[in-house]
Amino acid sequence: MEDLTSSLLTPNRLRPLTRNGAFDSVFQIHGLQDFCTFVTGYGCSVGVNLQYEQTDERMGFILAPKGKARLSLDGREYELSDQRGIAMIAGAPRTLNYLDDCETSVLVMNMRKMADYCAKLLACDLDRDLQFDTAFDLSSANGQSWVRLFQYATAELANPHSLFRTIAAARQQLEQTVLTGFLLGHSHTYSDALLRPQSAAVPFYVKRAEAFIEAHFSEPLSLADIAAHAGVSARSLQNGFQNFRNTTPMGFLRSLRLKRAYETLLLSDPSTVTITEIALRCGFGHLGEFASLYKRTFGETPRQTLARTRAP
Repeated sequence: MEDLTSSLLTPNRLRPLTRNGAFDSVFQIHGLQDFCTFVTGYGCSVGVNLQYEQTDERMGFILAPKGKARLSLDGREYELSDQRGIAMIAGAPRTLNYLDDCETSVLVMNMRKMADYCAKLLACDLDRDLQFDTAFDLSSANGQSWVRLFQYATAELANPHSLFRTIAAARQQLEQTVLTGFLLGHSHTYSDALLRPQSAAVPFYVKRAEAFIEAHFSEPLSLADIAAHAGVSARSLQNGFQNFRNTTPMGFLRSLRLKRAYETLLLSDPSTVTITEIALRCGFGHLGEFASLYKRTFGETPRQTLARTRAP
């Protein structure tokens, strides 16, 4: 049993916890190496010393549908039962003590895939490692939801006639569903960000208007011009910008022109270009208004910015 589980799962050493009881083991495994399920039992009280692992990308969620066990990790103990699950990743040595006739059911997942999928759900790169809490209260609403998904996934992986075992696309779909369920159900580094209410998607016509403005900011544009290109009424466009950008279409245009003017002034040679030329090039027709808006936005005059020309 020790050799079998060490070769298929992770290096471990077994030791009896009592002199009583016959060793009567059970072991079943279904699925692929980084997305699989297995059931383990020993028929008596046994300690499983899990060895140090450094490069293993897998993590396991464990519950005990029969009996109880305890995990010793970093000086702390965690209970394992049908109401208390644990999440384990590769790392420091751990000890899992099986009590009497305890049997555990484990779902193995890939941590790299988990992190990649978390980043997709957040629509941004992760700025720190994805780390899960060890203990998982399965009596909570989230816990009960995860247990149902866990039971469904383990049943499908164990069913020799399941489409998830024979069709790669179906198996990938099941794996993504499991990863999503675990990310949303169990506490981890990014739980708050994932569960935070998301703002509604920006309407397509606002994005289309922004792209049009960015491509034609130096030209004389009116609200009617922008709305016509976006394919909506001027009022709808105004409301869209107010609701999703906290500005107006013309305010967006003005801010973009000021930004381009600042960038151009900062990179220009004062001996070969004038402020008037740059203002006109960026779509400003009224120089006094340009100077006033510029100073209010950047805290300095256009002439002061031009004087800070970057060295080549």
